[in-house]
Amino acid sequence: MALQTRPPIITIMGHVDHGKTTLLDYIRHTNVTAREAGGITQHIGAYSIQHNGKDITFIDTPGHAAFNKMRERGSKITDIVILVVAANDGVKPQTIESIRHIKIANVPVVIAINKIDLADVNLDIAKSGLAEHGLVVTDYGGDIEAVEISAKTGKNVDKLLETIAVMAELLELKADPQAPLEAVVIESSKESKRGIVATVIVKQGTLAPRQDIYTDTTEGRVKLLTSATGESLQAVKPGFAAEIIGFKDVPAVGSKVYDAAAKYPEVEALVEEEAPTNPWGDIDFSQLVGDVDKPKLNIIIKADVEGTLEAILQVIDDESTNLISSGVGEVTEQDVDMATSSGAFIISFHNKVPGKIKRLAKDAGIKIKSYDVIYKLIEDLQKQMLRLMEPTIDEVVLGEAEIMQIFEMNGEKIAGCRVKTGEIKKNDRFHLKRDEEIVMDPTPKRLMHGKEEITEVKAKNEFGMTFKNKKLDFRVGDVLVAYKVEDEDEE
Repeated sequence: MALQTRPPIITIMGHVDHGKTTLLDYIRHTNVTAREAGGITQHIGAYSIQHNGKDITFIDTPGHAAFNKMRERGSKITDIVILVVAANDGVKPQTIESIRHIKIANVPVVIAINKIDLADVNLDIAKSGLAEHGLVVTDYGGDIEAVEISAKTGKNVDKLLETIAVMAELLELKADPQAPLEAVVIESSKESKRGIVATVIVKQGTLAPRQDIYTDTTEGRVKLLTSATGESLQAVKPGFAAEIIGFKDVPAVGSKVYDAAAKYPEVEALVEEEAPTNPWGDIDFSQLVGDVDKPKLNIIIKADVEGTLEAILQVIDDESTNLISSGVGEVTEQDVDMATSSGAFIISFHNKVPGKIKRLAKDAGIKIKSYDVIYKLIEDLQKQMLRLMEPTIDEVVLGEAEIMQIFEMNGEKIAGCRVKTGEIKKNDRFHLKRDEEIVMDPTPKRLMHGKEEITEVKAKNEFGMTFKNKKLDFRVGDVLVAYKVEDEDEE
């Protein structure tokens, strides 16, 4: 292995309007334009500049988005973060969010205190604010370098770049251009004229035209390889960025790119399977049941983002479901191993399942069900729970109420109902029926008559009901069915 020094890879983060884009624009135009005939011909997600004969590569995409995608997929690409803080504004919410990401990733940081050209600057407010969140600059006795700059005029930007160069030397960043290719996708899109376009940064090996490449979700051949200035490239070495045209499908940001002809296993063409008409029809429910006396489904849930995952988890009924594991990101080998040992099936929401994971799951006899519509996922899950439970329980209907109107109070949705038959009690079990079909099993939070909180309502009377799941999808015309299980012990 022939290790060689490579350029540092820099991400710029900070609060909105504190000057991240202005700083990037100044660096790009004063460095790239000056040494490339014709200047910038296109804008890609990363580019390299030279400072005093040394290369530095910048990731020129929204800091948090790129940073999160890299970290979620285990692709640590950033070597140093420049945290931009405005001298006239100090630490703000997005500054704090940036600091949190920096600490989680455990990546070196240099502070750029920007806008020193303004009249209302207060450097101590910026530095003390940083210290409150654990970033103590050298002026305050800490070990974090801070450079006071004006991205607008360019004052001290050279000093900032020199600080980056010194930090890179101390990090001793090295890579092997002769090793098997490993690059990371920084940006990707599908364009009407150029097709699939991906910006990558090479970590190991060398990227070249006509190279057969692949990620965990797609493959292709490098048809065109260009720099940030639109220049055709014949070789991209570690630490440098390039734009690739040639993938068959859009690769995920943060995914790794490999050379198909290198030491890695031969990759089959990854073709998305058609969704079956009944996505649950081939599941043997007898293999997914937890306690024999109280049947449960064993499931593992993977979603695209935390917000979606939270919404899904809120409708999971602990009494009928064993949630083996849940998380954000694509289905992994560890998920398949966990499903194998627990007898669970895997639900993947808004994530592509990598081809190698599909093959691994198929070999292990594990079912993976993919969804893009959250209500479809919830509806199918509820239906299968009822299907599983149907032979084992006898229900006695205690009362039925129709939702007559829906209104909101203090940010909470309230179902205005009228009891049709029987009696409704707050502690009853409930089905939510729509067009005579059970779509959900909601849990009441409060039962009200006017402003008074009550515990029960008899036939022909009206009441309001709120639910523990604030995102419950109920509609006018839906029917709430109160029931108990026959021979169930009274509480």
